[in-house]
Amino acid sequence: MAYDILFNLTTNPFRMTPANSADEIFWAGFPDTKAKFETRIKRSIKIPNSTLILNWGEYGSGKTHAGRYFGKNAVLASLANDSMLPYYIFISLPKGKSPIDDFYTSIIDKIDLPKIREDFANVLHELNLYIDSIADNVHIKAVLKAVFGTNIEVNLMKRYLYQSTNSSDSRTLADAGILRTLSSDTDFSKVVSGIFSCLTFEKRIYSSIILWIDEFEDIAIMTKVNGDKTNSFLREILDNTPNNLLMFLNLTQSALFNIEDLGEYISEAIKSRIKQRINFELPDEVNILLYIKELLGYYKQNDQEHIDEPYFPFDENVLSQLIVDLDNASLRKVNETLGLLLDLAEIDGITPVSLEYYEANKEEVIGDWKG
Repeated sequence: MAYDILFNLTTNPFRMTPANSADEIFWAGFPDTKAKFETRIKRSIKIPNSTLILNWGEYGSGKTHAGRYFGKNAVLASLANDSMLPYYIFISLPKGKSPIDDFYTSIIDKIDLPKIREDFANVLHELNLYIDSIADNVHIKAVLKAVFGTNIEVNLMKRYLYQSTNSSDSRTLADAGILRTLSSDTDFSKVVSGIFSCLTFEKRIYSSIILWIDEFEDIAIMTKVNGDKTNSFLREILDNTPNNLLMFLNLTQSALFNIEDLGEYISEAIKSRIKQRINFELPDEVNILLYIKELLGYYKQNDQEHIDEPYFPFDENVLSQLIVDLDNASLRKVNETLGLLLDLAEIDGITPVSLEYYEANKEEVIGDWKG
């Protein structure tokens, strides 16, 4: 039977599959954590300095979800109010044998070249003067001017940034003063930081850059050489983008990476730039219940049905018992358990989900994951 008929829900709110649209990315519960992110983003929109924030928590605690939620245009517009929106970039830490090449490419992948050319068309002369003032490298100046200008057509510029040009392309690029390829980690960092600085020029078009890096704990499994290169690349981006950059690093606590091990994998130059650590604690009962209530409310089919039952289609005593049984589980485990319980109830045509039904299916939904 359909979810709307059985449960007054448009779909299963707790399913673990990725959201199909931005509208499905919703923040439920945890108001204190949400407020910390909102404060940081509002500051980056208004204040010109650059900041590094560390997001710390166990696997499944919500760090990646936070990155996706705060990348929504509607959320950023609400935080910006009457200011210009940030330019938002979300990437995962590269894990290949050439981390800097991959890091650079991941960022370039997120730069919408036709869009930024259109955005900056009316301030291009001023922007070129700004590029002259911030870049001390003639080659990098030429690249940045070509990125935002129109002398080089979009596809050729993209081929150049992706290092896939041919000899014919090189002759055209030379006419714009671009006489060589990007060939070093320093080239990559200067191009990235230069693009960031241009995008936030006087906060005229974009107020700030939000660079959100997920799965940063994977630096612990890199070779020392690649780990050092990654640290140096981030340091150079921060050094060369002194204004309007807000960088978030998502780190997951694991057997390989604990907070005490931070100095072993993150250089002192990066660590010293961390302005705040936002902790994703294991949720307590109060936070879990608020999370469930708000999530169910968001997916309600009809707001007027079961108006006095905020946890419908669950009996509240089911949730209390489930929280006890999970015993300090991650938010991901809470979602997984409730999602499966709701799917089983849908198959069996059970509504509401009672304590008796939960107990009968506990082994299926909880399993022996706690050993």
